[in-house]
Order: sequence, then structure tokens, then C-alpha cells
Amino acid sequence: MKRILIILSIFSTAYLLSPKSPAMPDPVMSDVGAQSGFFYSSLAPHGEWIEVESGARVWRPYNVPDQWRPYLVGRWVWTDDYGWYWMSDEPFGWITYHYGRWYFDDEYGWVWTPDDVWAPAWVEWRYDNDYIGWAPLPPYARFNVRFGIRYTTRWTAPVHYWNIVRYNRFGSVLHYRDTAPEEYARRLIRTGRSGPQFGIDHERIINRGVDRAFIEHRGNVRFARTEVSEIHEQSGERMTRSNDRQHIEIYRPTRDELQRSTVPLQARRGERNFSIDMKKTAQPRAESRTPQMQERQIQRDRQEMRRELIQRHERQKNPVPPSIREDHRQPRSDRRIENSRTAQPNRPTQGRRSGNKNER
Repeated sequence: MKRILIILSIFSTAYLLSPKSPAMPDPVMSDVGAQSGFFYSSLAPHGEWIEVESGARVWRPYNVPDQWRPYLVGRWVWTDDYGWYWMSDEPFGWITYHYGRWYFDDEYGWVWTPDDVWAPAWVEWRYDNDYIGWAPLPPYARFNVRFGIRYTTRWTAPVHYWNIVRYNRFGSVLHYRDTAPEEYARRLIRTGRSGPQFGIDHERIINRGVDRAFIEHRGNVRFARTEVSEIHEQSGERMTRSNDRQHIEIYRPTRDELQRSTVPLQARRGERNFSIDMKKTAQPRAESRTPQMQERQIQRDRQEMRRELIQRHERQKNPVPPSIREDHRQPRSDRRIENSRTAQPNRPTQGRRSGNKNER
């Protein structure tokens, strides 16, 4: 028995000392520390992070009026590549209206939960012949490349989630006075039609919403086609105009940037737990990307790992002397000149220089 215990102890020690693969990140959407360091540092000046149950963190905007709702301060823009695009007038809108989900909590008010999948807007639609409405998707809403939006529990957006306007106001810069009273929202929820939601086209998430031609007809309005282009400056999003056409310039951080933070991750401890069931908000990342995107990312990771292993093996097997390292840092043209000098050692020095100069 003593011998068995000694053997088990040896194996346990070897297991603990052996190198392990890094753990996969927690897929819970609101784990900002694991997934969304960039979100944390970008949104911290405009609101507060609150830590609720199980260490989950949500974000709440500063200084918004009582009648404020997500997707209200801004306007809808039609884009050929992405469908209906929400152009926000708020400094935090380029993140919170294109990533993540919104939820209204009785204790904390409107809060935002992070997610790393970008879309032109995360909303659901209702409409009839007179009004059109949209409401933010809750954290229960999962996006799947094959099925679109699926809910992890039964969900009906409450009346106060909805922004409802007449068709002639849709597409204009909205104000609080433009939205219809709650009784119109109740009627639209009960009797209106549900608009198409999301689709995939060439790895782009499309917010289809209500048909553009129908909106133009009912509201007697016209929507200019707007192009969307990505920029590398961390400046959010902005509308520009050139050659009588509108352009939206957007910044979308890479996966590495999303996990990076320039400030310590701190959040105020909430007085009580979040009213939403956080266990039902888990969203595996692979589910939100197309199979082609996943396969290319896997191939890139494998190629990078293979290249690094080969280079490391070559460096260990054939260490490069300092003189050769210096030669490798020379431009190729200089190395060709050195080779020509070595191959013709009997020519005069002045002749070699003049010949090289003429060749150049």
C-alpha cells in the first residue's frame, strides 16, 4: 500500500510540473476581463462598469435622461453591403450598437453586455402600414451563422424597449419627441408584422430589417446608398461625403486588440445581482463565425506555429555568426555588389566603383 501511494505521488508531481496548454477563454458574453479589455478602456470614460453575479461585468452609460433608450439618439442609414446601419450620435455608440446586447434592469437601468461579434445593428423589427419600430436585442439572443438569431429562453421585448416612428421620420436624425407613445408600441407588438432580421453574405452580417422600397413608399422618402469602409485609426465611426456620395468610416479592432486594455480592469460591485439569468447568456465564439472564417483562422494559426517552430529549430541547429548576421541585414543590392567584387578581385578599385555607379 505504501509503495502504491509513493507511485501515485510521483505521477501527481509529474503531472503538475508538466507544461499545459493555455485554457480556452470563458465564453460568457459579459466577462469583460477575459474578452473585452478594449471595450473596457474605450467605454470607461462614458459610463461605469458594474460587477454583478459570478464576476460578470456590465456597462452603464453616464448622464442619460429617463426617457433614454438604446438606438434612439442617431439615425438609420441604408448600405448595400450591410443593410440597415445605425449611425449613432453618442460617443459610445460605435461600440455598444455594433457589439453586444442591451438589457433594462429595474435596479441599474439600461446596461450593456459585451460580445465580440460586429453587426451594423443588433435590433429586432416590427411594422405596419403607418409605423415602424425597432428594439435592442437582449443578452438572451444568440447569433448563429446558419440559423440567425435564436433565444436561449422565451423572450418578448417589453413596451419600453421599442422606438417607434412614422415612416417619414425613419432615416432622419431622431429626437425624443419623434417617437410614438407607448400605446402605439403595444398595438404594434400585438398586431404588427415582424421584419426579417439577420443574414450572412460573403462573411458579412446583414441587418435586413424592413424592406427599403416599402419604407420609401410609405414615408414618401428616399434613402441614399451609403458605402462602408474600414479604417485603422481608433476613431470609432464617422460619416463623410465625397463625389455626392455618403461614406461611413468604421474602426473594428482585431481579436488581439479586443483583449488588450490600457487601464486596470476595475468595476464597482453591484448592490444586488443582475435580474437577467447570466447562465443563459453564454455564447460560444465559434458559433458566431462562418465555417470559412473559422477554417482560415485555424490554418493561419497552424502556419504561424509551424513557421515559428522551424525557425527556432534552425537557429538552435545552425547558430549564425555575428559577421553573417551583419551581412544578412544588408540590402540585397549591396550583397550583389559585394559578390561581384569577390568574383573579380584583379580589377582596380577605382574601376570597380565607376562600373557599379554606371550600372546603377
